Amino acid sequence: METKVPYLFEHYPNLKEKVPYISLLTNLPTPIERLTELEKRFDLKHGAIYIKRDDKNHHVYGGNKLRKFEFIFGEAIREKKKGIVTMGGIGTNHGAASAIVCSMLKPPLKCEIFLFPVPLTWHVQRSLLLFDYFGAKLHLGENDESTFMEFINWQKANPDYYLMFPGGSPIMGTGSSLGTVGFINTIFELKTQIDDGIVPEPDVIFIPGASTGSAAGLIVGCKLLGLKTKVHIVAVYGDIGASPLAVKKNANLAIKYLRECDNSIPNVKVTKEDFVFIKGYLGSDYGVKTIQGQNAVDEVYEKEGKKKGFILETTYTGKTLAAMFDWLKEKNNKSKNVLFWNTYNSNNLDKYLKETNFNYKKLPNEFHKFYEDTKFQCWQITNCPVEIREKCPAYFNHEYRFWKVAECKLDDEKQKIAREKLSNVIKLEDA
Repeated sequence: METKVPYLFEHYPNLKEKVPYISLLTNLPTPIERLTELEKRFDLKHGAIYIKRDDKNHHVYGGNKLRKFEFIFGEAIREKKKGIVTMGGIGTNHGAASAIVCSMLKPPLKCEIFLFPVPLTWHVQRSLLLFDYFGAKLHLGENDESTFMEFINWQKANPDYYLMFPGGSPIMGTGSSLGTVGFINTIFELKTQIDDGIVPEPDVIFIPGASTGSAAGLIVGCKLLGLKTKVHIVAVYGDIGASPLAVKKNANLAIKYLRECDNSIPNVKVTKEDFVFIKGYLGSDYGVKTIQGQNAVDEVYEKEGKKKGFILETTYTGKTLAAMFDWLKEKNNKSKNVLFWNTYNSNNLDKYLKETNFNYKKLPNEFHKFYEDTKFQCWQITNCPVEIREKCPAYFNHEYRFWKVAECKLDDEKQKIAREKLSNVIKLEDA
C-alpha cells in the first residue's frame, strides 16, 4: 500500500518527525458529491448541498474512525504496544473499526473491547459477531460509567496495551489529542478540493458529536486555514461526552499539542463563537432510534443513497441529518452551501458476517442473551427460504427496514406479519 504524507505535514513539515502517523486510508481525497435531489426537496434558491464521502475512505471499513486511527495507531506502534484496548456501546462502530484495523496491520495488534449495553438492534447483533470474527476479545459491563472504570483499570494492569478512549477522543480534557489531529488533517484535504474547484468553500458543515473529537478537528482546521465555514455539531450522546465545553477543550488541546511539536503553527484559540452546537435530536438515550432520525435516513436513501452508493444509520448520521433538514427549512439558509460529513462506513461487510455462520455462541457467555430473545430480521421472522433471502437486498441489512429496500417475494400475509413484528421490536421515539 502506498504511504501517503498527511496534508497537515505538507503544510507544516516540522510535524513529520514529531507527530506519530501510519498510513491507513486507501481512497484519498475522499469524493465530494452534490445532492441535487435534496436541493429540490428544500427548494434551495442559490445554495447547494454536498456530501463528503468519508464512508469510502478505506476499501474494507470506511468512516471517521480511520481518520483518527492513522495518528492514534501510529503512536501505539511507535511505543511498541502489543495491542489496543478501547470501549463503547455493544454495537460500537468504533469497536468494529478497532478490531478490523488491528487485524490488518502487519504484524497485527491484539484488540480488547470493553462494551456497555445500548438499545438492542440487528446492527448490535451483527457488530458483536464481527468483533469476534476480526479477533477482538470482548468484555461486558453494566453501564457506560462502570464499564469505563473497568476499562481504565484493565489497561493499568496491562500497560503493554495502548489505551484508546471511546471514539478516539479525549474525555473531559483528558487523553490523547491525536484523533482530533486526524480531523485537522482532514480539513487540509478539504482545502485542496476547494482550491481545485471541486466544491465551493462551505458556509456550513454538519457532523455528529459524541466524543466530539472529529468536530473539534474540523473547527481547528478551519481556523488555521482561515476558512469562514461554520461547523454545526449535532449532539448524539449525552452531556457527559457531547457538549460545547467538550468541543472547546478538545479543539484547544489539539492546538496546544501541535504547537508543542511546531511553534510556527498559529496560536489560535477556539471559543463557542466558532461553532454551533445543536441539541434536541438525541432521543432519550444514546443509540435510541428517533422518528426524525429514521425518516431522514429513509428519505436520503430514497433520494440519494440508493443511486450514489452510500448508506446512513440512526445513531449518528440520521440524527445529524434530521437537524440539517430542520436548518434547511429556514428561509435564511436556502442560499447557503452546506456540506454533510458522512462519518459512517458504506462498505459491505456481509461476506465477513456470512463466515460467522451467525454462531453467537462463540462469543463470551454474557453476550448470548442479546441473541436468544429477539429477532430483528424479516427473514428470521418469516423463515424466509435461503434461495429468496440470499438474493434480497434486505438480507443482512442492518439499518433499513425491509419494505424500504426490497420488493418482498413472499406472500402478502407473511410480509404483514414481519412488518407488524418488526414495528413492535424496533421502537422509534420522538427526539
